[in-house]
Amino acid sequence: MYKDENEDGGITGLAGLLIQAAAIVAIGVIVASSGCITPAPKQGLAGNRTVIRIGLMPDEATLPYYVAAAEGIFDSYGLNVEIVPFMSAMERDSALISGSIDAAENDPVGVILLRDAGYDIKIVSLELQETPDKMRFAIIASPISDISSVSDLEGKTVAISRNTIIEYITDNLIGDVKVKKTEVKKVPLRLQMLMSGKIDAATLPEPLASYALHQGARLVISDSMLNQTISQTVIVFRADFIDKNPGSVHRFLDAYGEAVRRINTNPERYRALMVEKTHIPKQIASNYTMATYLQPRTYPEADFESVIRWLQRKDLLSRAVSYDDTIWEGE
Repeated sequence: MYKDENEDGGITGLAGLLIQAAAIVAIGVIVASSGCITPAPKQGLAGNRTVIRIGLMPDEATLPYYVAAAEGIFDSYGLNVEIVPFMSAMERDSALISGSIDAAENDPVGVILLRDAGYDIKIVSLELQETPDKMRFAIIASPISDISSVSDLEGKTVAISRNTIIEYITDNLIGDVKVKKTEVKKVPLRLQMLMSGKIDAATLPEPLASYALHQGARLVISDSMLNQTISQTVIVFRADFIDKNPGSVHRFLDAYGEAVRRINTNPERYRALMVEKTHIPKQIASNYTMATYLQPRTYPEADFESVIRWLQRKDLLSRAVSYDDTIWEGE
């Protein structure tokens, strides 16, 4: 279904594990490159188009990249974009820091932890966030529990992935309510334990949140129910790539924006592609709510500082990570 065998967040400050994994991933990505998705070159285009290798997870946020590749948008902007699929956030991040890929989708928690570990990764744009009509993450209660509100979670067991965007969102959703957090990194296992009643509740990403509800679980609270934005993904590039190819990054974002316009104009046209690439369970595929995608824009400083404060409270940062050093604004 979704991230078949892995954690659902970025790194947790374990820089050593990333370094060890980077060499392995560098080889593995090259070997697996035959599975990358690369648009066929158009006639008449120069042969020196910039190659951008971008690592993606099976997440609905990635639909614009697949549309831009499938419909020749990247190609029309003079780019040769290779989509490299990953099923593990750790492997994706390792490939990024090793230079096996140039860019990736990520989340603010993961990016800040990468920078804290000493890796020069830049956020070039906000990617996708929840809206009042579309949740991205939710706390879901087991079908056999009596939980129906956030206050009912007091003292209950909630499955999460620690020190990741999942825990950040969980803390924002529950506020001052005290819960018993239990570590279940693998999302399918978290869903299985929830549905069998082995845990009281779990924080799940879409589309598994919607799938759990379809199977009889109960919605406690979602990010779309708050009066503030807490669930965002971002587009990141290695700083050395940006330094050498700033114009290509601008064209990449322009192409991404064109794909976004096409999706938002006629979302149903792209439902089948989204279902294929994001592993949406067939039971909910036809009725799954399509997201409204954002045009490229700078990741807000207020949201960045909110993540920084959360990481500091959890004592997960060993150095100062500044907004100005992390954000690329097209300079």
